[in-house]
Amino acid sequence: GLEEITPRRVQDTGNILKQGYLEKRSREPSFFGSEWQKRWCVLNRRTFYYYANEKSKQPKGNFSIEHYSARLAFHLRKDSRKRCCFELICPGKRTYE
Repeated sequence: GLEEITPRRVQDTGNILKQGYLEKRSREPSFFGSEWQKRWCVLNRRTFYYYANEKSKQPKGNFSIEHYSARLAFHLRKDSRKRCCFELICPGKRTYE
């Protein structure tokens, strides 16, 4: 028969390069404009994962970082956090802010 495999949380894989909270701009603007959402983010050598919080078992989203690059993006915010803003970009794919 088929063996059931329990998916492991990314935090348990031991391949983490960086992890912590970031604010991610929502893909779809709301009535009030673009909203920033606090997300627990985990980066390993191949994939960027984001979760509702650090205790979440399933990611809200993830994407392969192959061909992505990062660049500072001071223009994204007008508040005191603007010096910490960056974009993850890849031609032909979604840009993450």
